This record gives sequence, structure tokens and C-alpha cells, in this order.
Amino acid sequence: MSHHSKANTLSVLLSLIFTFMILTILILLIGKDPVEVYSLIYNDVFTSGYGIGQTLFKATPLIFIACGLAICFHASLFNIGAEGQLNAGSFVIALTAVQIESLPLILKLLICACAGFAAAGLVGLIPAVTKVKKGVSEVISTIMMNFVVLAVINYRMVDFFAVKSTLRTVSIGDDSLLGKASDLFPFFEGSSLNVSFIAALVVAALVYILIYKTTFGYKLRAVGFNETASRYIGVKVNKMILTSFFVGAGITALVGINYIFGYKGYYELGFSNNIGFTAIAVSLLAKNNPVGIIFSSILFAALDYGGLAVNQLIPKEVMLVVQGLIILSILSSDSIVQSYFKKRGLI
Repeated sequence: MSHHSKANTLSVLLSLIFTFMILTILILLIGKDPVEVYSLIYNDVFTSGYGIGQTLFKATPLIFIACGLAICFHASLFNIGAEGQLNAGSFVIALTAVQIESLPLILKLLICACAGFAAAGLVGLIPAVTKVKKGVSEVISTIMMNFVVLAVINYRMVDFFAVKSTLRTVSIGDDSLLGKASDLFPFFEGSSLNVSFIAALVVAALVYILIYKTTFGYKLRAVGFNETASRYIGVKVNKMILTSFFVGAGITALVGINYIFGYKGYYELGFSNNIGFTAIAVSLLAKNNPVGIIFSSILFAALDYGGLAVNQLIPKEVMLVVQGLIILSILSSDSIVQSYFKKRGLI
């Protein structure tokens, strides 16, 4: 293992330890027993097929989104617009599915995934173009795009596509829904886990190959390390920025496959519940490594589902605090570890 890999691993471990310590102190301040809280989370999340299934179901969209964000992050592009991008893609997926409902399921999934990918990718291209052409910070433009996209979807939904007296689209039909994991494994009975989880694992593997095993990935990381030097060695930096934003944003749309084809059967306003922002923490915790993203997604999903379990003891919002603590601890542990390794000339 290289010194950089060791530093990253140590940083992640320290951030988790810091978070665990602060959470324990927070629980004590509330007046509850940390052992009881942790036991309740463990029993509810990991000791039943339903709990495990629900955790993996919640992890599925996080894997999709975080993998898309990782592509941008590797190019030092801080994409905070996943919430708008995934909603644009999912909305288009739902509308497309209704229009081609007579087609075989496999073909329907392929067409809908491509349509959603293109829609989300185009939304991602807007801040990329403004950065390339006008030098506008992608942090500001992606944040603003979230509001713009959600407002446009809200307008189109309410005035044109919503089922009467609801905020959702027409159902794609039961025959278009993906099989549940419980159909093959009764252990997961009652959970919403579906084959989209397998698709998320495949996407994570493909993104890993793209980033670390291809020429594109090498150029992507080169731009992230040093944009000026990348220009001198012949990398078309502007092209890389546009491409990484389009591909990264496009991947976030696959969340719609999990929700629409694997769960509800329709697009509904507010379905994402700010998961696009949670995925930022997921990717940062994994150091933008798609393999690590799988595990960090499961961790965050367990915290999310576990928050419901411990609501009888502590406010479930405490788990939102934990997510924020993870980000802060990552930043602090990174600084500590990097300083330690640099002093010893290891990196």
C-alpha cells in the first residue's frame, strides 16, 4: 500500500473515531445511555432481513449519486448540484416510461436510463459551461441550479403532468416494476430492496475502472492535481471539465430507476429528500473512491434507518448531526494526517 493510500485510510479511520466519540458525548448530554442507543441501532439495522434490506435500499441511491459526484471531485470540481440533477433525470425517466409502457421491460429500462442520463447531464453542463466560458465558480452555479431545476419541475408537474390532487406523475404500471430481493430471498421479506442495488454495484465498478484504469481517468485526476500543469502536457482541460460534469451529473439520474422502477412506480415531488447533499459526505468519506463509496453509502444508510429506530430514545435529527460531524472530522483528520506524513517526508 502506498503512503498516500495509508494516509487516506488513516484519515478515514480517525474521522469515524472522532465522530463516534462526539456522538457518544452528545447522547450522554441528552441524558441517555450510549450503549442502549447503539444496541438498538445494531439490532434494528443488522439483525433482521427487513432491516438489512431497508439499509441496502437506502444505500442504493447514495452509491449512484456519490459515484457521479466522485467523477467531478477528482477533477477538483465541487459539484453541489446533485439534488437538482437527480430530480431532472428522475422526472424525465418517469415521463419517458409512461410513453413507452408497451415495450419490453429491459428495453424500457435502457431507454429510460439513457433519457434520464441525458437530462441530468444537460443540467450538469450548464454550470460547467459558465465555468469554462466565464470563470463562474461551480459551487455557486450548482447551488443555484438546484433551485432553478426544482422550480421548473414543480411548475411542469403541477400544471401538466401531476395526477389530480397529487404531486406525482402517472404510475408506470405494476408490470414495469423491478423484482424485489424478497422474491428470490425470503430473508428480505417486507423490505424495498430491489435489483437496482446490483446495478449500483456495477456502476461503482465501472466508475472505478473509468477513474483509475483509463486514459480519461488519468487526465481527469491530472486536472484535479494541477490544472496548469495539465494544460502544459496537452490535456484539454475545458473539455475535461465539460465531460466530467456531464457524465457525473448523468449518473445521478439512475436514482430514478431505483425509486420509480424499483419502489413507487412514479416520480413524486420531494422524493429525494436532500439525498443529493448527503451523497457529498458519502463521497468525501470514501475519498472519492467508488469502492469505498459502497461502504460509506451503507454506513450513511444505516445511520438514516437507525435514526428511525432510536427515535424513541433520542431525536432522529441527531443522525443528521452525525452526518455533519463526519464531514467536519474528515477535514480535521485530513489536516492532521497530511501534516504527520509530510513532516516525515512520506508524501
